Amino acid sequence: RGGPYRLDKGHPIHQISDEMKAQVSEEAKLRAREMADKALTKKLEELNMGKTDWERYNGVRARVEENIKDMKRYLKDLKKRKEERQWLHRQTSGELDENRLVEVLAGERDVFKRRGNPAYQTFLSDPINIKLVVDVSASMYRFGYDGRLERLLEATLMIMECFRGDKRFNLHITGHNGSSPKIDLVLPSMDLDEATQLRLLEGMVAHTQYTYAGDHTIEAIEVAVEESEPDTLIIAISDANLKRYDITLNDLKPLQSSKVHAHLIFIASLGDEAAALAKAVPNERAQCCMDTNDLPLIIKKIVTSALK
Repeated sequence: RGGPYRLDKGHPIHQISDEMKAQVSEEAKLRAREMADKALTKKLEELNMGKTDWERYNGVRARVEENIKDMKRYLKDLKKRKEERQWLHRQTSGELDENRLVEVLAGERDVFKRRGNPAYQTFLSDPINIKLVVDVSASMYRFGYDGRLERLLEATLMIMECFRGDKRFNLHITGHNGSSPKIDLVLPSMDLDEATQLRLLEGMVAHTQYTYAGDHTIEAIEVAVEESEPDTLIIAISDANLKRYDITLNDLKPLQSSKVHAHLIFIASLGDEAAALAKAVPNERAQCCMDTNDLPLIIKKIVTSALK
């Protein structure tokens, strides 16, 4: 009770009540926080020194190998479709545009259409900013036995593998937990080679183990929306500890921002509360994904809607 971090030894897990937590002195809480910060710093330093487990990385990647291939095929096909010659409307020469017959009678000149490449190839010329906001809270570790932490790592690895090296996208990954609503994990300028990805995944696990208890899901979404450039695609991932932190439909209003394309994916749930809340969020801005194999389809839908 009031300890600095979590350590899974395979024993049964029990969550103490808020009443018992309240009995912990402020001095003990401060000391626990200092110990957790020190342990986290040490753990991350070890990872940066290269003490990594390649078998761990390859194990995670093997589970999403087919999903990565599927998503890459989709992105490649998306590029091809964007590069195809299209009908250009409002031209002064070419074939008569049957949709502008009224303008023809009015004597306007730009009433023709012709095949060509659009002058506004935004998808190809201007990189799309993608911000992945991942849940690295204590509950991800505490309830990891249901597979939520593994799903988070798999989802993060899949997204990194799909978008890395693709100049059409700028990928930024941040984390959120009880300690902070924004923890920078990946910046667009970073080279996401295998070693970097491995350090990131192990760092995410360390955050879930050493973070202070609490939830900043809503604040993390708010910060992401506020700090992002216009038209940024934001994908927030949470384990949906909704009732405990009194998260309601009204709290998710930032998902409807017209400035960005913001989406929330629940990867765990207590009962059916995540599904019920996701269904109530307008414009399909929230989804549930309890199986990593479903993630490519969800990401496809999100990317496609953002590009419309």
